[in-house]
Amino acid sequence: MSRFELDHHSEVVAVEKVTTEQRLQELCQSWVKQDVLAIDTEFDRTNTYFHKLALIQLYDGEEVYLIDPLQIDDLSALGPVLGNEETLKVLHSCSEDLEALHNSYGFPIKSIFDTQIAAALCGLGPMLGYGNMVDIMLGLTLDKEHTKTDWLKRPLSEEQKIYAAQDVQFLLPCFFRLREKLLEKGHFGFVLEDTQSIYEAISHLDDFEHAYLKVKGAYRLKPQYLNRLRKVVAWRETAAREKDIPKTFIFRDHHLLEICQNPKPSTSLLLQLGCNRASIRKHGSELLSQISKADKEDASEWPEAIQAFHKLPESKQKLKALKQESAKVADEQNIPDQALSSKRLLEYVIQTDLGLMSRPNQFWNSWRKELLQERFQKRLSEFS
Repeated sequence: MSRFELDHHSEVVAVEKVTTEQRLQELCQSWVKQDVLAIDTEFDRTNTYFHKLALIQLYDGEEVYLIDPLQIDDLSALGPVLGNEETLKVLHSCSEDLEALHNSYGFPIKSIFDTQIAAALCGLGPMLGYGNMVDIMLGLTLDKEHTKTDWLKRPLSEEQKIYAAQDVQFLLPCFFRLREKLLEKGHFGFVLEDTQSIYEAISHLDDFEHAYLKVKGAYRLKPQYLNRLRKVVAWRETAAREKDIPKTFIFRDHHLLEICQNPKPSTSLLLQLGCNRASIRKHGSELLSQISKADKEDASEWPEAIQAFHKLPESKQKLKALKQESAKVADEQNIPDQALSSKRLLEYVIQTDLGLMSRPNQFWNSWRKELLQERFQKRLSEFS
């Protein structure tokens, strides 16, 4: 058992490195009874599709634990802790941590609280970093020297352990302060729902049918070529997951866009476009095969052309109207306007109101709909 103490501005916290399945099981029996836990992860994703988890940090309010997935083969004991609705899991900027945990182990994760979302709702600013949050809320300055370190290398240095431990040590003190402010405003549930929305989007990634909507410039393609793009983007996502490589190692978005809108796609065209030669050698024939399959599909199967937002009728005026309405609601509800809505969310509302296919927006969830939907519909009806 490896233990040391973390001393930061008079606050001393014990840190234990957890390297055996037996010790993890013992701790999980205790953690599953806790009301709140702070969690963070360290990982590498340089040459893979999925995160390679290197460390899971957990703070129960008394001690920090560094769980080493490179030394523990079976982490299933963590499953009941992460899935327990009675234990709130506190993370900061949680999307990649949740993605790493979900894709590595398939654990259902429930009752999650993101302090970055909470800080935004409390008026501390959007996308606030962990170090800045700790500085603002606790007056402490953290060392960020190891953000680019190799977490998969063993043994971990003492400096790495200290850095990793500090990444959860101050989450709970910040959480309790944020919770107090949110409960005063009646906004605590908003954070829970937003965080759950992020997790739901992460855990339902198997359908790549609409992944093409995320490709920048897809609106320039006519339906036949858009059908090609839909097929090749879904193929690339599936292949990247199966091979556990970044999808850019197969083909990049702009190359797929170019090849799909050429009447006669070919290997020589891929070379002309500047595609990586190794990618062409490994994946070029399958890419062209996918395009050929798409071209054999009946026109009735093609997706509708994507309409660029700026080309929609009265799009600028509608966006301005919804921004005004959102600002009013934000003021009435004592919510920072940036935390209530965004340009992308407003565009999504306008597009779906017109019945257009649009990239899904996870933040058009129930609490925002309750505050905004009726008033947005009223404003949009002025344009019909």
